[in-house]
Amino acid sequence: MAKRPADLIYWVDDRPPWPVLAFLSLQHILLMSSTLVLPIVLVSEIGGDASQVRSVVALSMMACGLGTFVQAMRWPGIGSGFLCPNLCGPNFFVASMSAAWLGGLPLVRGMTIAAGLVEVIFARSLHRLAFLFPREITGLVVLMVTLSLIPLGTSKFLNIDYAGEPIQGTSLAVAGLTLLTMAGVNIWGSSKLKLYGVLIGLIVGYGLSFVLGLLSPVQFQHVAEAPWIGLPYYEGMWQISFRWSLLPAFAIVSICGALKSFGNLVLCEKINDDAWTEPDIRRVGNGLMADAVAVAASGLLGGVASDTSSSNVSLSKASGATSRRIGIAAGALFFLLGFSPKLSALLSVMPAPVAGAILIFVVCFMLISGLQIILSAKPDAHMTFVIGIALSFGVSLDVLPALYAHVYAWLRPLFDSSLTLSTVVAVVLNQLFRLGPNRSAPATEAAEPAPPQA
Repeated sequence: MAKRPADLIYWVDDRPPWPVLAFLSLQHILLMSSTLVLPIVLVSEIGGDASQVRSVVALSMMACGLGTFVQAMRWPGIGSGFLCPNLCGPNFFVASMSAAWLGGLPLVRGMTIAAGLVEVIFARSLHRLAFLFPREITGLVVLMVTLSLIPLGTSKFLNIDYAGEPIQGTSLAVAGLTLLTMAGVNIWGSSKLKLYGVLIGLIVGYGLSFVLGLLSPVQFQHVAEAPWIGLPYYEGMWQISFRWSLLPAFAIVSICGALKSFGNLVLCEKINDDAWTEPDIRRVGNGLMADAVAVAASGLLGGVASDTSSSNVSLSKASGATSRRIGIAAGALFFLLGFSPKLSALLSVMPAPVAGAILIFVVCFMLISGLQIILSAKPDAHMTFVIGIALSFGVSLDVLPALYAHVYAWLRPLFDSSLTLSTVVAVVLNQLFRLGPNRSAPATEAAEPAPPQA
């Protein structure tokens, strides 16, 4: 039986009042929109026009809304019943761009559907793989998901897209004041005010961006030209193609996304249960099924692949509101917004420094949660080396990627993601070290010190 944490204002099964529910849903919707730039870049790179860009953005929103809604449900075999929203998955972007260059949007749709089916298989096999993920490795996954957000968050915070680009004072001012606003509300605000900390920060960030010129007239013109209501449609949107040569890449990306979602769902469990000790594999598996449905739906609808959002999960912790009804409302509204080209265009122009400030804000909560999961298991010498070695090589891939530029081709997929590399290293080392002597005690229990020798 889950134990309600004292710092949550609205727990997972609570029913917030309608006005509060609307504002909390809006916060999550704004954060979910932070990666809508990905379909814009993808369609623009292959020569898509403005109407095609708006349609793909709208269809991606519909897929993310559907995934968020299903994830918050507790249907048989699907849905975790947690507030764990979806957004356009950055981990799918490189593979999707490769497919777009080779076969356009029809190939992107076909390979995205295949990626969703791969995650279905993984989700249904999770109960057989539970022994691979003791509490320490589960915490490592959460921690690596967090670390993967830091480069994205800091680059957006500073509004820098490439190495050597100078830091602009206006971008730094917007990001800094937005972050300080959210942190100040969370530190000194009342429990009710904390619910809206991110929304207050967004208002401040958008206002400063407008005053300082980070929101350009061209962006406002695109928003003004978009109709209020319309069906997302472009010629050829129902065409689907497939290439076997791309399947390994999309399968690996799908497993990486599933591991990230695994960490997000475990974080949801921990946030909502003060007595949490280990993952509920059946519930997490049902959550991964919901994520798989969202990915496949992204391909079927014609959007880009979706993924569960680490930042939204941490936002629920920061605001003290984890009610799954927020997820139901946010998912339904995000889906409906796909039928409003003007609103989808408005959501897609969030200034980079504002998005970066939000990411840095939520990373703070995620880092602590990942460390707490690892340390709560009181890791012994065996797990100390498992976590330490895996974390070292995972971080090195993000800090010094050139170190692994010449690895064997058959090993290259392991080095496409620090999350994948650290997780695989941890799982392999854990099984290897368990084969050694004196490994009869469970890995989650601390080893007793040996008595002194006479």
